[in-house]
Amino acid sequence: DQRPFAKDDHRPAFRNAAWDAYWQGNGEQAQRGWATSSPHAQGDMVPFVMQVLQANGAECMRAPYSSWAQLAYLYRHETQPIHAVYASLDVLMFDVDRVVTAVSASKASFSWIQRDALLTKCGIGADQLLDMCILAGFDWCPTFPPLVSDIGFSFKAAVDAVAAYRTGFNAVQMLGDSAPSYSDSFLRAYCTVRYHIVLHLDGTVGPLNAEYAPNDLHDIIGYRLPTAAYHLLARGIVHPPVLNMLVSGCWLEFAPADNGESAEYRRMITGWERSLYQRQCAALCETFGSFYRQRKITMQTWFEPHAELVLHDSKPPARSDRPHRIDVRAGLSGTDAVLTPAAALDRASALVGPQPPADASSSSASSPSSASAAALVSVLCDLGFVSQTGQHTPLGAALSAGMRALGPKPDASPWLQWAVVEAAILLSQGALTGNRWSVAYDDDHAPAGGSDAAVQKHVRLLSRIATLVAPCQRSGSWKLAFSRDVLAFNSAARLVQKAISTCVDAACLVRAASDAHGVTTADTTQLLELKGGLPIECASSDASGLLVQALL
Repeated sequence: DQRPFAKDDHRPAFRNAAWDAYWQGNGEQAQRGWATSSPHAQGDMVPFVMQVLQANGAECMRAPYSSWAQLAYLYRHETQPIHAVYASLDVLMFDVDRVVTAVSASKASFSWIQRDALLTKCGIGADQLLDMCILAGFDWCPTFPPLVSDIGFSFKAAVDAVAAYRTGFNAVQMLGDSAPSYSDSFLRAYCTVRYHIVLHLDGTVGPLNAEYAPNDLHDIIGYRLPTAAYHLLARGIVHPPVLNMLVSGCWLEFAPADNGESAEYRRMITGWERSLYQRQCAALCETFGSFYRQRKITMQTWFEPHAELVLHDSKPPARSDRPHRIDVRAGLSGTDAVLTPAAALDRASALVGPQPPADASSSSASSPSSASAAALVSVLCDLGFVSQTGQHTPLGAALSAGMRALGPKPDASPWLQWAVVEAAILLSQGALTGNRWSVAYDDDHAPAGGSDAAVQKHVRLLSRIATLVAPCQRSGSWKLAFSRDVLAFNSAARLVQKAISTCVDAACLVRAASDAHGVTTADTTQLLELKGGLPIECASSDASGLLVQALL
């Protein structure tokens, strides 16, 4: 069953058990429980890794779909942009003749496997390798059930099946009585590998072996996006979640690190976040063309898995209801780059111009600072700080006052500025207060501020404010007590950070997809700098809140 939340997620139960073990003094058991139930995926680290590589001058890109296929394309291209592939053995399915499997920096050596040597050892031909690997099973396809015996699976069984029946599909047809649906899985995996979508050196996006590719690849890999979206993804400007939402037609909200049991956190998802994503979907679907204008997109949450909250209706809106795109006035010079919320707020009325005619492109499209300015002003408008005319809303006026309190040169601290933006949003949603949330955990164990209710309220508020600012990290072991209440607020802060980053992604996509000139090198540099200053790239930490609690 491939439906969202169709399978039980046991991680929340593991986290609860880990907290019980922690309060009982069993720290090691608690750490094991938290480690096996993390809400974060390995892919969440990719933006940070790309940022570090780019800061150190290392050329990198993110594949539009699978890195295996992209590496194989670059390696096999006649100009050979890369000369070796360091990956798992799965990449051999993409006709790579050798793959580096291990690198030892201390010994200045590496290990590799040659494809021809593997074929010789298995006694099969080059055209049978893919079939053999699919039958054996990998990330995109389960192991062919008849090859699994009572004592487990042997890779030799897949080799023998291909050798005996010449092709994997023949083996499935002859032995597949016990797995009648496996033939569909086999063919999907075969086409996914054989005709995977990659970013070509000329900037186009298309399948491998394009001359043989079927016309219905979208049923296997997903619907095609505008080319500009793949370019922004490859450069690390846009991240996959917003694109996955458009392609899959669903935005999924999983339980955060504290399990998200409070009514305050859940209201932020179904109220504030849903409303925000509705605006993003409207702008993106309007820009991406007729197919996406009629695309139904929903939100589903772990706490109400069967409820589908509509983000974008399949019925196209009336022309008067279509989203207004923030347009940046022409005449911005390269020295007027707008990369921080404070600068965008101060110049919002000057940056926002009248809506151009439907058939005219923005005259500021080639301005070096247009991309970052348009993205930031659009985001501040969606977040409720700037009106469609460029004027400050009441919330925007409060935010502007907060920015001025940071000092005469707030542009030097974009991360701190975004922390103030988060604080304004959390205040507007009633989350950043000293009051206890609907679900409180620490009162039965180690309440912050002792037994005095008034002191508890002040300490609770100060620790929540401190949570929004990541501390400077120093080596050493952590010795302070943990707080699940601080973790719960930090989950809300990270929800806001994720939403802000998604808004910036959507603004960049709208700008690039609607600009006939595409994304220039200057745009890329500024958008990367803008993304590097976002809170999602330097996320808040409950460590700051715990430090404040300990000091007070």
